[in-house]
Parts: sequence; C-alpha cells; structure tokens
Amino acid sequence: MKCRLYCANECLCLGVDHSQTRTGCPLSGYLVLNTDKTMFRVFSLPLIAIMLLAAPMSVSGGLTNEPENGASTVECSFAPDIPPMDDFRSLVSVSDPFLGSPEAKLTVMIFFDPNCPHCATFHPIMKQVARDMGQHARFYMIPFPLWRYSLAQTEALYVAAEEGKFYEMIDAQYTQQKPGGMSVEDLVRLAAEVGLDPDRFRERLERGQNQPMIMSRRARIAEAGIRGTPSVMINGRVVASASKSRVCMNELIAAEVSGDS
Repeated sequence: MKCRLYCANECLCLGVDHSQTRTGCPLSGYLVLNTDKTMFRVFSLPLIAIMLLAAPMSVSGGLTNEPENGASTVECSFAPDIPPMDDFRSLVSVSDPFLGSPEAKLTVMIFFDPNCPHCATFHPIMKQVARDMGQHARFYMIPFPLWRYSLAQTEALYVAAEEGKFYEMIDAQYTQQKPGGMSVEDLVRLAAEVGLDPDRFRERLERGQNQPMIMSRRARIAEAGIRGTPSVMINGRVVASASKSRVCMNELIAAEVSGDS
C-alpha cells in the first residue's frame, strides 16, 4: 500500500499504513519516518541501523515564536513524558566541539539532522542562547540522523571537526539544504568553501571511519527517549517542544544553574 503525503501543518508519513497518516502522527507539523528492517550501505561500510529507524522518528515543527516584550508566553518546562537521563555526559566525548565555557558544569545538547528544515530554522535561535548563556554552559551539537542520506553529511561534520571547522560545515549545510540530501561532490565543494583542503577532505569522507561511532551514539540517544529533531537536553532533561524558544531556554538554563529547577 502506498503512503500518502501531506504538506505544511499535517504529516508526511513514510512506510506507515494509511490509517496512521492523519491520526497516528504524534504532532501536527511532524515528518514521521518508519523504516525499520532497513539495511543500507554508506561508502563501502555496511551498516544495519541498530535503532536507526527501529521506531518512528520525526522532524518537529513546534518552534515557539519569540514574544515582543521579552517575556515567555508559555510556561517554560521540560518534557514530562521523557525521564531524565542520569549518564547524559556519556553522549559526548572530549573530542566533541562545543560552544560556551570549558569550565561550565552545565551541559546542553542539541540533537539535529543536517537535512531537517526545522533544525535549520532553530539553529540561529540556539546560537543566540549559546551567546546569552555561554558562561554557564557548554553547548554541544549532536547529530541524530533521521534518514540514510544524512549519514554522509554527518560524516562530513566530523571530518571538518578534525580541522576545527565543525560549525562552519553545519552552517554551510543548513544554508544549502536540498531534497534528498547532499552528494559527496556537494560536500567536497562545501569543504573548499569553508577553507578545507578538498582532496584530503574527500579521502577522509569516503573512508567513513566515524560511521560506527555515529550509529552507536544515535542508538543511545534513541534509548534516552529522543524521537525527533530538533531536540534539546539540559543536564539530561529534555526541553518540552513548546519551550524551544530563546526566552524559555535561557530561563531553564538559569534555573538549572541556580538549582531552582
């Protein structure tokens, strides 16, 4: 049975029975992807997506507009249906790039897919929060690929990170998003644009050495309850969808710092 496509504020459901297309999607504005039992090959590396898409994943709309007077129009909160993750620091490594203070004890993680349009919209909001609260927290951007074609772009981010160009690469990928993701040639061109040696970049990209780490981390993120992008976790607690605004995230981070949350 073929899957129906809906646009705008409804759902785009792939591999889901027709009865699930309108009533089964978790929220209006989500893209729901169900591709369990999928095996794929990235470069020459065969991968079975352990949890990649073993459960429905989604691209979340649900971003909150900033109020004009600087006050939040919603109650800023964490997601009540996702339990806190105690060992959240295991999701990052010492080699992961971050924004903010290296001395900060608070850890903020932004889970994203480079092909997620809402992630691209959310990106400047999150960068502003990092500027606002960078003295109190470290901000990590953690790829959580939703589609097979996002894996090469995720690999490209880590290759760029080896030369200190992680954020330049994600900025470039967001700016030039395209249906179906980017080809290797597209990524090599972006590498040159952000100041990387294109030949060396291509060789490292096609080697795909970060793929096992990407998939292992993705499985652990899914186990923590993350089901869509963009998602934000503050010291192991996932921010509610309606609270992903600059005002709310600043408020939640400040509460964590003061111990009032």
